Amino acid sequence: MEEHNSELMITAPAAQYNLQTIRFIRNAKRNHQPVIPASFHTLLLVTRGRGSIHMKGEAPHSMGTGKCFLLRPEAAAALEPEGEGVSYYLLIFGVQTVKEGKEAKNLLPAKAELACTPFARVLELIEDMYGCTHVQEELRRFHCSVRFQELLLLLISQNQDHAAVNDKIGSVEWEGIDQSIRHIQQHYRNVLTVEELADLAGIDRWKYTRLFKEKTGLVPLQYLNGVRIEQAKRRLMRGEERLSDIAEHAGFTNEYYFNRRFKQMVGVSPGQFRRSHRDQPRVAAPFLEDFLVALDILPIVQYSHAKWGKQDYLALHHVPTFDELSEEFTALSAHNPDFIILRDRYQNSEYVQCRSVSPLCVLDEQSDNWRALLRMVGSYVGRSERAEEVIAGYEAKASEARTKLSSMSGETVAFLRISADFVHQYTDTGRGFATAVLYGDLGLCPHRIQKAEAVGNNARMTRLSLDELSMLTADHLFVTFDKWHSQADGEERALLQHPLWSALPAVRNNRVYEVDFMTWMNYGVISNSKKIDDILHALA
Repeated sequence: MEEHNSELMITAPAAQYNLQTIRFIRNAKRNHQPVIPASFHTLLLVTRGRGSIHMKGEAPHSMGTGKCFLLRPEAAAALEPEGEGVSYYLLIFGVQTVKEGKEAKNLLPAKAELACTPFARVLELIEDMYGCTHVQEELRRFHCSVRFQELLLLLISQNQDHAAVNDKIGSVEWEGIDQSIRHIQQHYRNVLTVEELADLAGIDRWKYTRLFKEKTGLVPLQYLNGVRIEQAKRRLMRGEERLSDIAEHAGFTNEYYFNRRFKQMVGVSPGQFRRSHRDQPRVAAPFLEDFLVALDILPIVQYSHAKWGKQDYLALHHVPTFDELSEEFTALSAHNPDFIILRDRYQNSEYVQCRSVSPLCVLDEQSDNWRALLRMVGSYVGRSERAEEVIAGYEAKASEARTKLSSMSGETVAFLRISADFVHQYTDTGRGFATAVLYGDLGLCPHRIQKAEAVGNNARMTRLSLDELSMLTADHLFVTFDKWHSQADGEERALLQHPLWSALPAVRNNRVYEVDFMTWMNYGVISNSKKIDDILHALA
């Protein structure tokens, strides 16, 4: 029988886009000019604040949270922040033509201000890249490069199409689209149809919807519902007006339809949204109290554990405790929560218990990105702006600490969790708990032990035998003691009397630093900030 082979040719792009560096600038004040290397392109993404940006050959653009700008080589940019200033990311990248005769530059949008939606996804990609800053491991650097290509694809795809269409469409049609948008914003309470809006714009119905989506990213009725939902949000935050009245004022035909649309677009019901936007909502969030306190919310209960104790570093001395191992979640009803927030790691029966007490918000357990989690909690409780302030403050602190520790180049650091039964080393690849701070935010050099059995690339920690522990030649050693397996008081510290432990280089050189268990076995911004304090106290 004759064999037939087929081959698919993959044509490489005419240009390569190579990320050079990421910077985060916090609270830039008046007359601020970003430092941008010549011959490089730059993406500027605003995370907080407002003002204007002035670029050579461009009319001034207004700046605000969620806006993105493409700065071309040699384009001097000056920022005029308002109020307390603006915080933003700078992504500086090079463009290299790899095929002669190709117009590689055409892939990048011609305009300076870019559509940047969904903003949460764009920010997630950038923060993932920023977390790789100063990381030397080649796989993590490759990860960062791939994320940058994802970001460019997202931005280029939603901006280049619009630019192409803009070249083909007359200004009269674009003005018609703008007029219909203004009509929606002014008359959202009325019954509006696509046919009516197309007539108002003076554009054929079939063409109007396509052009409207090019302009806004949404079809007309989606945009209309978005305007209505925003109006409803404002009224929900003002007081206790009846939901039926809010629905009617926002332009929804009935309360049922309003509730359904609101939950689809916002993620929570109107009632939950109103409760979460009170000045001080009553929230129960076991083991997520770090996030609440960072957002200036006092939790109504605090997580506790029979062996591990409480999160004492949060100083919630007068807040009642809740031990999820010994108590059922229905016990939370005694504290009258407005809502409960949990990670996605519990049994279904426990979620049922919570929902019998109050509305429940479940956060994705798979995410190790505390910044994303803080934003999720901030959005849910109406503290998004505060979340951005907290993140910016942490980034500034980490950057300052990284500078102080820069003289430690080449000195290795390891982190151990020691219990009566096991010794675990946290890896630099798993991004779990403290290692994201040690090796990611602060850029310290990890110590790796070659294990007999292969360990997954994303394993948070690896269990060490005594033989493997003897190979721990790290220059500096952070340790915390886990009481989970202890049958007697202090049993978890028995290893410290073993001759093998005394022989470790870090022990001999008095470079072992004990740290608080609950602080270092946490991933919130407050615990991470305290880890930086501990690390600086030990190493700086």
